[in-house]
Amino acid sequence: MRISDSNKLVGKIMKIKTGQDMTEVIVDVGDQPVTATITAGAAQDMNLHEGDEVFTMFNSTSVTILKDTKKPRRDYGF
Repeated sequence: MRISDSNKLVGKIMKIKTGQDMTEVIVDVGDQPVTATITAGAAQDMNLHEGDEVFTMFNSTSVTILKDTKKPRRDYGF
């Protein structure tokens, strides 16, 4: 997969806070955690779990989460 956005980091999901409509996903990318707020439906469709490896893409106003759904899920013990 090739992404044109240069602001992308790979990390592991540290915490997922699910609300009725929106879900906050906190990703450990190294120096600082990155937080993305996505719809609860998108989080459910992506089958996100703490410890999953994801890509974060961001600009000055938003963060996007990408997950490789073809890789088996690994348990990182978070």
